[in-house]
Amino acid sequence: MTEASGRRPIRRTFLYGGIALIAVVSTLVAYLLGVFSEERGDIKADDVCRSLPDRQAAAEIFESLLPRAATYDFVATSVSDPDESYLTTCSVTGDDNQRLLNLRAEMGVAMPWRQWADHNLPPTSGKITYFDAGVKGVSTSDLAAIYIPCYASEAKTKQPHNLTVFAHATEDLPGSDSENRQELVELATAFGRNAYKEAKCDLPSRLPD
Repeated sequence: MTEASGRRPIRRTFLYGGIALIAVVSTLVAYLLGVFSEERGDIKADDVCRSLPDRQAAAEIFESLLPRAATYDFVATSVSDPDESYLTTCSVTGDDNQRLLNLRAEMGVAMPWRQWADHNLPPTSGKITYFDAGVKGVSTSDLAAIYIPCYASEAKTKQPHNLTVFAHATEDLPGSDSENRQELVELATAFGRNAYKEAKCDLPSRLPD
């Protein structure tokens, strides 16, 4: 009798320990699956910057590309004079005004594309690959950049000018590397096409159809 009664507390300890472990694991799994995370906010076409002309298509890309946030805000800035001063941006922020992604198109004196890629792009990470768009397209896991021909002879400086256009994610993206790259390229291309038109460029853009 003494031996049997001595085993009961040990069994209860293992039982309670097992229940506690299951509860911890269940909570962790639920957290990882997003049960306790905030509901993801919607991105509607009307929310998107007008510098992305197909705002519905852009909204769908943003919905797929961006990390989870309860709300998303889009802020656009523009110096739309068709000359060396041309600059337009569209930034996306999430919760607590955290910057998630930047779109930027800026005019600059034309230079060899390798020099451009080395000195005119934001810090990035991941393997660098190239794609056919403009003079050259550059792709990484968080950046798509395009160097677009614009003016053969800019009105004020009388020098050739090109547009630097990029879509740059400033927070980790939830998709796969290939998905993120493709969607960043799509955003940069759409943004660049609008900038090229707005800046009244006179050289062929060499952007894909």
